[in-house]
Amino acid sequence: MKDVIGWGILGPGRIGNDFAHCLRETPDGRVAAAGSRDIERSGAFCEKYGGKAYGSYEELVNDPDVDIVYVATPHHLHEEHTILALRAGKHVLCEKPIAVNAKQAANMYAEAEKRGLFLMDGLWSRFFPAWEFAREFIHSGEIGKIVTINSTTSWGALPTNPPGRLYNLDIAGGSLLDGGVYSLAAMSVLLGADEYPTEIKAITDIGTTGVDDHDLAIMRFPSGVLFTMLCGLQGALLETHVLCEKGTLTIPNHRNPTHVQVRTRLPGSYMGAVNRDYEFPYADEGFQFEASHVHDCLRKGLKTSPRVTQKESLMLMRIADEIRRQAGFVYPFEK
Repeated sequence: MKDVIGWGILGPGRIGNDFAHCLRETPDGRVAAAGSRDIERSGAFCEKYGGKAYGSYEELVNDPDVDIVYVATPHHLHEEHTILALRAGKHVLCEKPIAVNAKQAANMYAEAEKRGLFLMDGLWSRFFPAWEFAREFIHSGEIGKIVTINSTTSWGALPTNPPGRLYNLDIAGGSLLDGGVYSLAAMSVLLGADEYPTEIKAITDIGTTGVDDHDLAIMRFPSGVLFTMLCGLQGALLETHVLCEKGTLTIPNHRNPTHVQVRTRLPGSYMGAVNRDYEFPYADEGFQFEASHVHDCLRKGLKTSPRVTQKESLMLMRIADEIRRQAGFVYPFEK
């Protein structure tokens, strides 16, 4: 692998811009190219971040300076664009959710395996220092075993906004795939598990535009741990709470957290508690932590990430599929 890894940004929209901006925080990564169906858009992107601008995705994935492609297009295009890049011989980091359903995700991983290329689900929030700390702290056993995990990811979007991406049924809008995956990823990081739940009970609220405005689910895992999640398009709240035998751990703003709160009971007291705050500041949006992990994987010659495994990624998509199945909620292009 080169000293500096060249990234191709497939879809230079808001997320693509955030990723490219954070890539500047890594010493061994750069934007090599950007591709859009609009050459002016990719041109403006490359003026800011460097690299060569292309007016098609096909040209981007065939650029010899591109070592890995970051797929940053809307959810419903992830399978198509990931496979396009893989067939051009490029490694891929696909923005979350990796696909719309587990079948698509399995197709993507099968293509990567066939071609001996790296593919990772872009569950970027888990790579923040705060999440690294939370995972290690829970696994240390200091506050005992996990009893329950509760996670809410709600965007606080306007109640009605049909033109917007989140409310557009045709491009896989809705709360579960856009926000719920953060809560699902939080659960899997903390449990360190990739086993499918033994039980899932879900309630989904379908809004006026046909997407899932809210999803509420409770799950039981083979370990006995209960996990509850709420995701929504209204009401802004991004928090994960972990109830353990001897205390609790809370991650406020879990999408891109800056601190972790630990609360433990005073010995012999049911009322008193010891509160500890741990601060984890960072620069920009924080995509640099995920990018650095990918760089490490590529330099080691790995085809999948040990932190976001294929099995785990598929498990999370199967859970999302089951939540939608219980609601009878499918996208038009899935019929």
